[in-house]
This record gives sequence, structure tokens and C-alpha cells, in this order.
Amino acid sequence: MDNTKVSLEVEAGSWLTETGIETTVYIGHVDMPQVVTIESFEPLIDKALESYGFGDKMANMHKEEVEQLLATLKNAYEYAERRVHEIGFHESTLSHKKIKPGKRC
Repeated sequence: MDNTKVSLEVEAGSWLTETGIETTVYIGHVDMPQVVTIESFEPLIDKALESYGFGDKMANMHKEEVEQLLATLKNAYEYAERRVHEIGFHESTLSHKKIKPGKRC
């Protein structure tokens, strides 16, 4: 019987980008990822909100979870904005673009 062992290194990671969440998967000792997926924010938010509803109605029993989701998203934005300023960016170097309804986040 052959007792040879084979190991394969797999590394996966996620990054927050300006267009969404990017997930990369590296298999073996390589410089470029074998898998790269980017999920924009709108579909992620839609999936989360749809999980709290029935059809196109929000279920009252999930009110607290929805409020927590909204608070978490707001806190994440506020944290990111605070970190941008701590890192040394200033208002004059940032353009606060307003995204029109219907545009991808």
C-alpha cells in the first residue's frame, strides 16, 4: 500500500473594495488567484433584506434584525469615514459623490 501523503495549500480571503466584496482563492504556491469573485453591495443587501420577508413584504417578527442590520451598515460607514480621516485624508482630497437611486453601490 502506498503511504504517500499529498498536501495542497488553499488560501482564501475577502476584501472590501469600492465596488463590493472581492473574494480570492489561491490553490498551491502561485502568484495569481485561481478564483476571483466580486459581489456588489446592492445584491448582498437585497439578499439580506429578502431573507427577512415573505414575497415583497417585510415580516414584523424580523423588525429587530432589520434595524440591527441597518445600524451595523451605518456604523461600518462611520468607522470607515473616521479611519479615512485618521489615516490622513482630508475633505479637500475626497470627493463625496452622491449615488443616484438605481446606481450600483
